[in-house]
Amino acid sequence: MMKRVLFFLIFLNLHVGIYAQDYYELDSLKAIVPSLEKSEKLNALNRITFLLRELDITQAFEYGNEAEKLALALNDSLALGRAKSNLGWIYYRAGVWEKAFRNSRDAYLIGLKKNDRKELAMSLNNLGSIYYQQRNFDDAIKKFKEAYTIGIELEDTYLIVRSVNNIALNYSRSNQLDSALLYAHKALGYNEIAGTNFFKSFTYRVIGDVQMEKNQIDEAISTYEYALSVSSHQRSNNFETSINHRLGKAYWLKGESKKAIAVLEEAKEVAIANNFQDDLAQTLKVLALVYESMNNIALAYQNQKAYNNLVEIIGERVDKDRLALISGMFEVEKTDAEVKMLKAENELQQVQVNNFKMLSIMVTFGALVLGFLLVWLFSLHKKSISTNAHLFVQQEKVNQQKIALEKQSRELNLSNKLKDRIFSILGHDLKSPVAQLQGVLGLLQNKDLSKEEFYEISHVLKRNVDGLYIALENILSWSRSQMEGFKVHLSPVSYKSTINQCLEFLDQQAKAKDISFNLKIENDLKVWVDQDLITIVIRNVISNAIKYSRKNSKIDVFTQSDSNSVSLMIRDYGVGMNQKKLEEVRSAKFSLLESSIGTENERGTGLGLNLCKEFTQMMGGDIEFESEKERGTTVSLKFKRVQVIAGSLNALQQAVSV
Repeated sequence: MMKRVLFFLIFLNLHVGIYAQDYYELDSLKAIVPSLEKSEKLNALNRITFLLRELDITQAFEYGNEAEKLALALNDSLALGRAKSNLGWIYYRAGVWEKAFRNSRDAYLIGLKKNDRKELAMSLNNLGSIYYQQRNFDDAIKKFKEAYTIGIELEDTYLIVRSVNNIALNYSRSNQLDSALLYAHKALGYNEIAGTNFFKSFTYRVIGDVQMEKNQIDEAISTYEYALSVSSHQRSNNFETSINHRLGKAYWLKGESKKAIAVLEEAKEVAIANNFQDDLAQTLKVLALVYESMNNIALAYQNQKAYNNLVEIIGERVDKDRLALISGMFEVEKTDAEVKMLKAENELQQVQVNNFKMLSIMVTFGALVLGFLLVWLFSLHKKSISTNAHLFVQQEKVNQQKIALEKQSRELNLSNKLKDRIFSILGHDLKSPVAQLQGVLGLLQNKDLSKEEFYEISHVLKRNVDGLYIALENILSWSRSQMEGFKVHLSPVSYKSTINQCLEFLDQQAKAKDISFNLKIENDLKVWVDQDLITIVIRNVISNAIKYSRKNSKIDVFTQSDSNSVSLMIRDYGVGMNQKKLEEVRSAKFSLLESSIGTENERGTGLGLNLCKEFTQMMGGDIEFESEKERGTTVSLKFKRVQVIAGSLNALQQAVSV
């Protein structure tokens, strides 16, 4: 049991610093592997292979093969993809490019199918490295840039820095030196931001290569020497040998032949001991040139001869592997159609993944903010102890008084503005319809208006009185909502019956413009709302839709529901709003907006929209606005759906009948 606990603690630590090559971690994993269950053992084998693949290719190959066999036995696709990715890199390091390509390509396809974005980026780096060995720098850069994009998406510093370094290397090999320097410095920047040291030696080696190409010998020597000394997670004998033969050449070009020989002979011994054939060939070539410049013809001849023999051996191997690689690539081209299909499937799956990712980001961000606040409060507490407590308290009192005065001033200004607006509404917007009604009633009383004439204008009076009623109710509702003790009473309310009541009330207003309604509302659809408040909200929204619709148009009223909520959609095809007006309407800040004139010069109080927003929020719902100038407006009211438990309705009917 303790071993399993140790295993999960180690993997928890790997999730935080998953690419740090920690020898203690490697030894710990090797020790517990035999005692682990198969699935746990598979994960440990893949991790060990990854940690060993830059340190000991032979051991890494053994662990990688074992991981591949176990993944096939357990039918674990994700683990198989990681095993093949590791083997692809090991074969690449060994110069067996055809097998490197096949394993990396398999890992890529598995990652694509399973939407394992991290494994996709790792495989793309493998494939790009193979293209680099074939001197196909353009395709290599495409692969590395695709991996770089995934690294940015995953916010994975290891993937980002590895991909950017590889891009810089390929640009330097294709003589695009400025681009190479740009991406090399990007790699250093990402490391600095993240506080990591991924591939830093590699980065400085690329910078040194660019400086050599620009004939900046002194700068190149300094950069190579720094690359050997800088802390980097991937340091190995192979890497140091690759820098040493470059440094030796730089010393020679500067005229420091003795330094060059010392560095090159050391690199030569390491390369021979570890069978680093490519680096050994480069070292022998430079040594021959250095000894020749020193007139030591014997050693120059000896190294040149060894170089020629080694190049012939490497050439035969490279030609053989290149033919095998070309054959393998030809076969793989037949699977491109499948790859495209998998990409299309992944794009569909990504929509679901993004929702989960967004939740994870929000949780992580919240934890970070909470942690930052705790640290900040602790730091503030420590500082306050060492400062003058009396002055601090006095200053805080002054600040609090200033804030309170500013708040009171803002509240007073707002109160005055609201008061002026309310008086304006009462004095103007409500006066006109009352005056009209008063005039008509006077004519009736004096018998100056016949029944037929009264009938002809009755619908106008009805529309104006209805508008007056809505305005008064909005003012009273808003006033009540500002009072302390105002409470919302949620209950199951039928959408359809509420909408029918609102439409019946607004019938004259709609008929005046010959506006028709297209209703698609489920009969038994109920939501948790306050009956009075939802009536006010829906009535105001539909009234606005009629107000801003043109004659002989229509208004759609329909619902969209899921298992938890119902959205009531009210869509008109009227004048709509421009972007500035839409942003003002969407603003969460409360204000008494100036009411716009309707298509038939209808006026409003400006309270209705604010009531809709405020009451919807009070009932736990959401209100959203979509609009386009001259195309119309859609308002969405979303509330919690009333869930009907299976059998509950029958039980209730039986209880009532008894």
